[in-house]
Amino acid sequence: MNKSKLFILFGLILLFFIQISFGQSAKAKQIDDFVSQFAKNNQFSGVILASENGEIIYEKAFGVANADYKIPNQLNTRIGIASITKYMTIIILNRLLESKQILLADKLTKYIPDFPDGDKITIEMLARHRSGIQHRVMPAEAESVPYTSAEFIEKVKQSKLAFEPGTKSLYSSAGFAVLARCLEIASGKTYTELIQQYVFKPAEMTDSLEFNSEEIMDRRAQDYFLTPNGYVNASLKDYSFLVGAGSVFSTARDVYKFGNAILDGKYGENTKTSLVGQQNLNGSGSTNGHRAYFEIEKNKKYGFVLLSNLASGAFDLISKGISDILQDKELSVKDVPNPKFITVSNDELKGFLGHYRRSDGVGEYDMRLVNGSLLAGDIKLYPIRKDCFFEYKFFGEACFVRENTGSIKEIKWKGFGFDLTWIKQ
Repeated sequence: MNKSKLFILFGLILLFFIQISFGQSAKAKQIDDFVSQFAKNNQFSGVILASENGEIIYEKAFGVANADYKIPNQLNTRIGIASITKYMTIIILNRLLESKQILLADKLTKYIPDFPDGDKITIEMLARHRSGIQHRVMPAEAESVPYTSAEFIEKVKQSKLAFEPGTKSLYSSAGFAVLARCLEIASGKTYTELIQQYVFKPAEMTDSLEFNSEEIMDRRAQDYFLTPNGYVNASLKDYSFLVGAGSVFSTARDVYKFGNAILDGKYGENTKTSLVGQQNLNGSGSTNGHRAYFEIEKNKKYGFVLLSNLASGAFDLISKGISDILQDKELSVKDVPNPKFITVSNDELKGFLGHYRRSDGVGEYDMRLVNGSLLAGDIKLYPIRKDCFFEYKFFGEACFVRENTGSIKEIKWKGFGFDLTWIKQ
């Protein structure tokens, strides 16, 4: 090949890589511009990582890890990943299944002999949320107390089953905590040892750890909720009641390693087959004041991790926006909500009180007035105009609809990705 042809070939290769680099930097800027809108409104605090073709193109921290001392989040800040922990428990289960230390058909009574109706519950039912064990089994105030895994099982035993085991499905964190205890008994190791051996070590997740309230956790972010006046502290929790279900703290970089380890088969083909969907691998979690989400296209064309220590509906809008940008789609999120609030007297708020049921029958709650605030269940509603309120949990707008007589008929509750009607009973 002569020199002129070599020069042309070199130029084409260089142009190719320049175009790739420009495309990546353009997407990184688009992500940054998009997320910064929420951050400037103090609606997002956390860490974001995005990748394209297996290469990280964007990584940035926003907001504060500690609002009291104005300590900013950093790239290596540890934030709770909530129910993404359940994926890790499934990985441990698969490894113990492979070594025949446990079987899906094993009865719960094999590991916890005195568990009520344990002879009707199998390991598979626990893993598939079909055991009948309630999602949460204790009042909120009891979730701030430390428990060993064995002690928490005693709390689960006191809770009645929601249905006959195996007949229905009910998402259950308590059920996964029971599963984690079974894995401990079957292996003779603690859950902390199991997750280190089977999850963290294979993926080189050096910044991830199991929650332990007695130990100082370096670089841990505090949890917050959002109100019209800014951040408020989330209730203190001892996540020992969520061992195996939502007890891991991690970094965005480690969660990215975790997702890639699944896709690369580092946890075995059974895990890859069971967790990866037709288009991508994704996982989410939300507990107290922290939220987590990751999504990686199965061939690694794109991927991103979103961790936040400020629980609000802005998280969902940001997640959808980043996904759209990485897939070259038109942004679904057109505007960043920035509501303006008004003052409504307690006497006026009392007119909205009552019991409401969703029009499709899935869910109901009492509308209450607590310390001058209107609460739909545990969601605070803030007035923005006559009969209409904004809430931060889902970034939704709830408007009360009146009969001709002026009495309340129903609530139209809308937000990004949902449009619900709640009928007053």
